[in-house]
Amino acid sequence: NNIKELEDLKRIMKGKRLSILGDSISTYKGVSNDEKANKKLFYNPFFYREPFPVEGTYWKMIIDTLEMELCVNNSWSGGNLSGRDDENSGVNRACELSRDDGIVPDFIIFFMGMNDLGRRKKTEIFAADYEEALRIIKEKYPKAIVCCVNMPDRDFRMKDETEAFNRIIENAVKSAGERTFIADLFHSPLENDNYYNNTVDGLHPDPDGMRMISEVIFKAMKENLL
Repeated sequence: NNIKELEDLKRIMKGKRLSILGDSISTYKGVSNDEKANKKLFYNPFFYREPFPVEGTYWKMIIDTLEMELCVNNSWSGGNLSGRDDENSGVNRACELSRDDGIVPDFIIFFMGMNDLGRRKKTEIFAADYEEALRIIKEKYPKAIVCCVNMPDRDFRMKDETEAFNRIIENAVKSAGERTFIADLFHSPLENDNYYNNTVDGLHPDPDGMRMISEVIFKAMKENLL
């Protein structure tokens, strides 16, 4: 049944263009800072690089499995989603998910907030900026489907804060309306110690952690697109 659902998903998504608005978890050297795709990406710092294989990233697994194409990966290592006075924040990069040649995304993965959470950003600021980033995405790319990835349950000491951030994401997605949905990392195999055990450093997923993230996104795509 899982194989059939993936085949059904592939029929819908094959050839579609994927863009990403992310932080270090979504980076890869030469991709998330590829100025040939979008000159604004040139200075984007990255975390992932060889010898970690690009095929091991969650987003490349999605592209390869569904035979999609990468449009723009606008991910910034260490970046916050919030901060309108910071030109590198997600809320200010949300408008740069198309290519300089005019090609626009059909599907967008919006995976940000872990740095805001870790730095204890105020929930009201995060809420306003998350809503604004989603508004920009929906306004600039009205035909795109948007998948918002929420915060994983990676630290029991921050469970309450994590749940508060996830409620913000849930409310923003509801307000955004159709063609926008959540990939729920919080209620996934990546819970508590299991998140830590599937990272390279306690924060950044290893190949198994990346695979789990891709599976959570696949699950959300099946539930919302099939």
